[in-house]
Amino acid sequence: MKIKARLVSLVTLLFVITLSLSSCGGFGKKPHYQADISDISIDAVSIGRYEEVLFNLNPYALREDIGPYIDRFFIFLGDEINTEAGQQQLFDYITDPQTRELYLDTREVWPDVENLEKELTTAFRYYRYHYPNQPLPGVFTYISGLDYNYPVKYYENTMVIGLDMYLGQDYHYYPKVGVPAYQTFGMQPPFVAIDVMKMLGEKHLQEVTAMPERFLDFMIYEGKVLYFLDCMLPQHHDTLKIAYSNEQLRWLQANVGRVWSYFLENEMLYSSDRQIIIKFIGDAPFTAPFTRNAPPRTAAFIGWQIVREYMKKNQDLSLQDLFRENDSQKILSRSGFRP
Repeated sequence: MKIKARLVSLVTLLFVITLSLSSCGGFGKKPHYQADISDISIDAVSIGRYEEVLFNLNPYALREDIGPYIDRFFIFLGDEINTEAGQQQLFDYITDPQTRELYLDTREVWPDVENLEKELTTAFRYYRYHYPNQPLPGVFTYISGLDYNYPVKYYENTMVIGLDMYLGQDYHYYPKVGVPAYQTFGMQPPFVAIDVMKMLGEKHLQEVTAMPERFLDFMIYEGKVLYFLDCMLPQHHDTLKIAYSNEQLRWLQANVGRVWSYFLENEMLYSSDRQIIIKFIGDAPFTAPFTRNAPPRTAAFIGWQIVREYMKKNQDLSLQDLFRENDSQKILSRSGFRP
């Protein structure tokens, strides 16, 4: 019985060791997106809701009522609030019937932002882990007037979120202002934190990386941004990070080899043809050369998998090291990517 017990113990131990090594890429170190942030402490995110202040003011006593809030919301008001033209512009904005309707609809979907604050607090803890010397951005919300091209803006270490761009896929105003149906998928509340952190990732990447030129460069660029999301929002599903439905993600996971072969057979990796790049990197209802079931941004997804494999095999590199590496061919070669 003792011999049998020892044998079981050894088998169990070997299983645990094997599982540990496989989960850490065989290097005894967790991937960056599984960082231990238990010792990372930051102030909880407090979102400034500009729209809640603004649309509860008396528009006919605007200058007096806005006074206590000028410092807090200076990024929106600026010095112009002290001019007649600035006050008139603000009056026109908050008394516009459509804008007020947007505000009321936004309140229905976003009566509070507590869950978003918790989500961003966790994401900023991961951010502090990877960028310990960077200040954490302030976060504000407002009614953008359906600015669907820029739902999140970054300015002077401040994130500004147009909450009216996250009212749900079926919100009636989106098609009326020309939002393509396929883009409304990303206009659901769960995508806010994704878009905030993506904006932050692109800021850092653009500070240190060369402008992409070739198809492969664009693939790796997009892959780095998505890997940044892995690191900042590790608890979020891949469908959120790349804005795919479950069906789209499953299709691409099942056909990743087919897609990669298509890129190689058509000698696309080193092409600088912008039409080709847009077709496989840009947003669209689907990727035309395959089927209507194929999701858009297939090249971005492939780039993401290449970067994941590269970082798995080079775990001595930090996230910042990845961003500073401008040689896309080197990343591809050292990733060992073989779908």
